[in-house]
Amino acid sequence: MTSARDALHLVVVGGGFTGAALAIHAVRAANRPLDITVLEPRAELGRGIAYSTRDPNHRINVPSDRMDIAAAASGAASAWFRARGLLNGAGEDDSYVPRATYGAYLADLVRRTCEAAGDRVRLRHRRTIATAVIPQDRGWRVETGTGAAVAADRVALCFGHGLPAPPCPLGPGVAASRGFIPNPWADDALAALGPDASVLIVGTGLTMADAVTSLRANGHRGPITALSRRGLLPQAHGVFLTTLDVLGVRRPETALELLRHLRRQAAAVDPALGWQPVVDSFRKVLPDVWATLPPGEKRRLVRHLLPYWEVHRFRIAPQIAAGLARARAEGHLIVARAAVTGLRLSGDGRLAAELRRGGRPEQRLFDAVVLCTGPQRDSARNPLVAGLLAAGTARRDAADLGLAVDRCSRVLDAAGARQPGLYAFGPMTRGSFGEMTGAADIAHHIESVVGGLLAPVR
Repeated sequence: MTSARDALHLVVVGGGFTGAALAIHAVRAANRPLDITVLEPRAELGRGIAYSTRDPNHRINVPSDRMDIAAAASGAASAWFRARGLLNGAGEDDSYVPRATYGAYLADLVRRTCEAAGDRVRLRHRRTIATAVIPQDRGWRVETGTGAAVAADRVALCFGHGLPAPPCPLGPGVAASRGFIPNPWADDALAALGPDASVLIVGTGLTMADAVTSLRANGHRGPITALSRRGLLPQAHGVFLTTLDVLGVRRPETALELLRHLRRQAAAVDPALGWQPVVDSFRKVLPDVWATLPPGEKRRLVRHLLPYWEVHRFRIAPQIAAGLARARAEGHLIVARAAVTGLRLSGDGRLAAELRRGGRPEQRLFDAVVLCTGPQRDSARNPLVAGLLAAGTARRDAADLGLAVDRCSRVLDAAGARQPGLYAFGPMTRGSFGEMTGAADIAHHIESVVGGLLAPVR
């Protein structure tokens, strides 16, 4: 289908970071009239879960000069912040701006990009969700939460992860309890907690760091216990370098070979550089390595090594790292290894957490429990994705993390064939690339393939 002005019509499902990055690159790459419809319930494009937070203590996890949307536009984000007095040049720590500030930059960049394109591009933002994507003639029909349908030449699935899923069964009344906080990113999610409340945080990653930072900023002084099965904390940043040759002549063919290879590379690097450049340089070649691994080895990597990769790959802003260190040194924060196997209401209204440490069961009472297990990775929990899988329009990737796509992000159907005009970007494609979660990685991948999305379907 084509619109009345013979424009290509692109429907973008999800207007968080990934959807905003796609809109920006599509507008810049379009060489003919382009109509874009973005389906996003939030009022502002570019925010999503990550950048909707209003807490100024929640910061981006890399310096702003590494958060540019375009690979060649080095320093564009930092220049925007500097022009508005948001970077004072006091040092590198200053460039870890609040995530809300970065969200404002994204929204402004979408607006300015569309304005620069003039009448050639028309962008509509509909505050609704997509409920189904169905083949229609030579294009697609996207059904929405309002009951209306939108016809499209191209559809790009750009929604991110869902909210954390409960890690264990919930007893009667737990979900409705004031002390149970399933969405730590919601506005004022922690505001109702008393300053002396005992808090259990389930998860020890970046979301936990946000929650602890917010609690301490609000004057909380009660004990905070953060638990995860492995007790792993996000690592600190070091030297930023992505140009090391870390692949070698022979590519690892198993999960164990890959682990040993990376350990050798980290041990051999110049101590003045540290291990961080090894991880960052390996990210550049990971899609190539991932593509050659057998499906069973991909699943083995996800099952056994993914948590360790994530704490080294997704590192923490210096201000947040320093705050966590102080909280632990003061005894305000305890980090431990344990699995939460159940939550129920106690007789006094507190939450009883059933824990398992090294095979030994234990029960402890808390005034509040905050789920910080990270975003829900199972994209099939999204009804739209479930519908695509049930219809055979899409299939799961070999690592069982999300949707299967080819290297150009074209969705693969149940038989493994490319679906003309249907694309997926961002975290839901991580299992097809090995990594597709960091903002810069997503934006630069989109930039590299958006020309194919806009080209005529053959």
